Amino acid sequence: MSKDRVILGILKNLPNFIIQRLAGPAVEIDGNRLDANIQLLAKMAGNPEPETDINQMRANIHANFANLDGKRRATVKSREAHIPGPAGDMLARIYEPANLPDNAPAVLFFHQGGFVVMDLDSDDAFCTILADECKAKVISLDYRLCPEHNFPAPIDDAMALWDYVQANAASFGIDGTRVAVAGDSAGGLISSVICQQIRDAGGVQPAAQLLAYPWVSSQLAETGSAVSCAECFPLTTITMEFFNATVFPEGKHIDHLFANPLHNDNLANLPPAIIGTAGFDPIRDQGNDYADRLKAAGNQVTHYCFTTLSHSYLSLGNVSKNAEKAGITLAQDLAKII
Repeated sequence: MSKDRVILGILKNLPNFIIQRLAGPAVEIDGNRLDANIQLLAKMAGNPEPETDINQMRANIHANFANLDGKRRATVKSREAHIPGPAGDMLARIYEPANLPDNAPAVLFFHQGGFVVMDLDSDDAFCTILADECKAKVISLDYRLCPEHNFPAPIDDAMALWDYVQANAASFGIDGTRVAVAGDSAGGLISSVICQQIRDAGGVQPAAQLLAYPWVSSQLAETGSAVSCAECFPLTTITMEFFNATVFPEGKHIDHLFANPLHNDNLANLPPAIIGTAGFDPIRDQGNDYADRLKAAGNQVTHYCFTTLSHSYLSLGNVSKNAEKAGITLAQDLAKII
């Protein structure tokens, strides 16, 4: 365990007034006050120069988030497996809580990272929370990233996982009619697109969709949270522009339906949705808009805006008690549905 991880864990449990004193004057945007522990983390992170080498960026993010991620649920075991995909075998991590019965529900999970960075470790602790709270088998996919692979490769991989799990539900020991999809940020986009595509194709629909601070539009807005939260930690407008340029070089596929589930003209007859946006997030408004549009189309929607939290809060369980509680709340709501 690294020294930084230990320090952050200690800070997480100190009284709020001490943390606020260390962090400085409270940060308020759009009437929301930032969680003091996340504010302190942002202060500790400083303002590093944007990384231009993608491999170095990936390595740095992987190392940093290892210190931020929360504590794994001790009763949940995990193992890695290879699953057939459209471009060869795909790596997945399978989480299984203790005493899981046969014919249990399952959750297919897709990690954050703008389709450019992050991996199976990014939301590892949250996947154990999902498995434990839902008493479900969680299958987290290491989908292909851009720019090595062209968009919509991540979506293609996710759909291949869905199809494989449905075709092999019995061998997985799960009930194919009780399979939910879940993801954060870009993983939320993947989950929402899966639901829309399966609805259009027919067949077994996901039992539910859990979307945390979902990225559901490739359009970089010039109003609202995209402006007020443009420099919020850890996702800034500059980073979003970098992701867009990397995933959609010279604008290729930027208007693809798979990159814009928010703008689908037909949002009716989709699975129950649990959506958790964040107050200090430049894509807060598009997540809120998606929740509103799903409701208006007649879908069952449970929507939280965790006003004190930032983007990536599912991976900040070692930093903030509020971030940890938000993840548990989302998992417990999913458990009620599947």
